[in-house]
Amino acid sequence: MIGMTGVIPFLPLYVRELGVSPDQTSLWSGFIIAAPFATAALLTPLWGSIGDRYGQKLMVMRAVAGLGLTVAAMGLATNVWVLFVLRILQGAVSGFIASTNAFVSSNTPSDRAGYALGTLQTSISAGAIVGPLVGGAISDAFGFQMVFFVVGGLCTLSLVTVYAGVREQPVRSSGRSGRVLKNLVYVRNDPTLMRLLLILLIGQTGVVLTGPIFPYYLEQLGAPSQNLGTLAGMVVSLVGLGTIASASWWGKRSDRYGYAATMRITTVIVAAGMLAQVVVPSYEWIFPIRGTIGLAVGALLPLSYSELTRRAPVANRGGIMGLASSATLLGNLLGPILCAGFASVIPLQYIFLVSASLIITVHMMSRGVGREVGTGDETP
Repeated sequence: MIGMTGVIPFLPLYVRELGVSPDQTSLWSGFIIAAPFATAALLTPLWGSIGDRYGQKLMVMRAVAGLGLTVAAMGLATNVWVLFVLRILQGAVSGFIASTNAFVSSNTPSDRAGYALGTLQTSISAGAIVGPLVGGAISDAFGFQMVFFVVGGLCTLSLVTVYAGVREQPVRSSGRSGRVLKNLVYVRNDPTLMRLLLILLIGQTGVVLTGPIFPYYLEQLGAPSQNLGTLAGMVVSLVGLGTIASASWWGKRSDRYGYAATMRITTVIVAAGMLAQVVVPSYEWIFPIRGTIGLAVGALLPLSYSELTRRAPVANRGGIMGLASSATLLGNLLGPILCAGFASVIPLQYIFLVSASLIITVHMMSRGVGREVGTGDETP
């Protein structure tokens, strides 16, 4: 995650360095950043299904190797079109987060899935915080290209670590189980699994919806213009730190008390935080509110992933987790697109109201996910 996120902050600057005219840099930067999400959303279910047939560890290694090769090659890009094609390939052959989620889901007892996936989310969030700092420092000291090569080295280290140090339970699927169409049909015929996939899509859309407007909203609330970049970075970091501090705890709670009971609490906290940002009098209030949101928002994905793990058949678990990752990736794409549309017709603060509405929708939908037999009968 440190390597994967280390290149994101300066990609728009790298686009400019590759010769794109100033009036086209914003457009190309948007294409470059979004490209991997589009191809990953399409192909992640396929990789998950192949993992069900041949092992999820192989898929983790494939994802790490694909990420390392494509990102290292970006350092050799000669024009923006080459960079764009490499970003598309990155999404197609990588899918690192999806593959690790599928591996952990397939190799963790169902009654510990919440804790395991929460711990994984902690690691993902920590890498996402550290990565931009490391990438920025390397790019300032040695130039943009060096960051891509360092990422390739970090991925090689990860590949060796997974190969030598990660053990996998024997694959228990039949020769016909790992098929995308079969997984789609299975999910379509299971209302609870379909509901969980929609929760992932709507929830992730609501979480990322407000991201593109934060610098402008902070400025609207009186933040000093010369520090907007730093302040916007702090807002993102606060959410990540909250996730690191709480994701494993929420996972444990879900394992003990159940998915629906835990989701009701976390979605109320997130929705209330989004609503509070509509009425804040100045930008200083944003920071404690975002920190509070961070304590709850990091639970939304792991809890839904763990509930899918409990309900999906073992032989198809990787493929169904691939569908779940695709739903999350689609949310990552849909959120900024909706934000751009709403920002053109309504005041910025009301976009937080839209986000809160989506999280409230998740709250209502999660109430319909019944408690699974065997998860314990304690009540909070």
